[in-house]
Amino acid sequence: MNIISEDCHVFGTTDVAADLRALLSDRQPAQTFLLTDEGSAKNCMGGLGSACELIPEGNRLTIAAGDDAKDYTTALKIWEFLSSRGATRKALLINLGGGMPCDLGGFCAATFKRGIEFINIPTTLLAQVDASLGGKTGMNLGSLKNEIGVFAKAGHVLISPDFLRTLDKANLLSGFAEMIKHALIHDESELDALLSFDFCNVDFDALHDMVGRSIMIKDYFVKADPKEQGIRKALNFGHTFGHAFETFGMRHGRPVLHGHAVAFGMACELRLSCQKAGLDHAKADKIIDRIGALYGKPAAEESDSDELVELMRHDKKNDSRGINFTLLPKVGEVIVNQIAGPDEIKGILRTYLS
Repeated sequence: MNIISEDCHVFGTTDVAADLRALLSDRQPAQTFLLTDEGSAKNCMGGLGSACELIPEGNRLTIAAGDDAKDYTTALKIWEFLSSRGATRKALLINLGGGMPCDLGGFCAATFKRGIEFINIPTTLLAQVDASLGGKTGMNLGSLKNEIGVFAKAGHVLISPDFLRTLDKANLLSGFAEMIKHALIHDESELDALLSFDFCNVDFDALHDMVGRSIMIKDYFVKADPKEQGIRKALNFGHTFGHAFETFGMRHGRPVLHGHAVAFGMACELRLSCQKAGLDHAKADKIIDRIGALYGKPAAEESDSDELVELMRHDKKNDSRGINFTLLPKVGEVIVNQIAGPDEIKGILRTYLS
């Protein structure tokens, strides 16, 4: 294993099976459990190889795939599963899969018996660069994203490039949006490299190197502000509009992958940055055009603006002043806790959705 982020306990690996066996041998948990979802059980379980021998069949739980399963009903199923098999506070839960099982599994581990250790093995690009590291765990409350959760770091996060080869283009792009976000808030040269990446002929070795650099950017902000009281809010860029687009899609039977919703949100928040933070319009246009070429537009109309604004009012990043945004005066520079009113937001949506 090679260290990518010591603070977030993130390690790159080219042999997940061997490295997981070594971790389990070193830690000697009282019991070892495995949580995965249906898609990862089918496509990624084989990547654990001989390490599966150390996890009894009866200690493996497969939950439904998709964000709809990231709720209290599934959390209760996980807690009951651990309890029924006699899990103690010395137990270890391994979360194998994308952001959903890593987020929900981490939350259940952090709250079961006031906290048991967990390891994340993210299998999607989105989970590798975002959901599986940084200590955020949680579940949805109805259609509200990540409304319930706690900060709890995984004991280890194992990042393997092999899992990325199992993904279709839509899911690769979903994770890639978070990489674009990281570059936008920290590193213009990295942004240039990302925006020129060829998705028609994916170079997985180059992508893996980009993943490592993207994780290090997130690590910079997490280390500076572990509980998201200040500068870590930079990582929310694109997410106020993005979560609204994502929830809107779920409500109306037009679900959109998280990263695609964030891409839509970044396009809107780049425009808002031009209006409120002085971002160069020509620079923003160039980035928005590239985002549009990669992700298209959300399945929403200008007439949906009132509902989208109302969804933003429920965003957990808000405070008593109103709807909260992270904005960019320029690429690589952020200002947090910026408030925009409903009319300003509707003006952005009017332009973007027309």
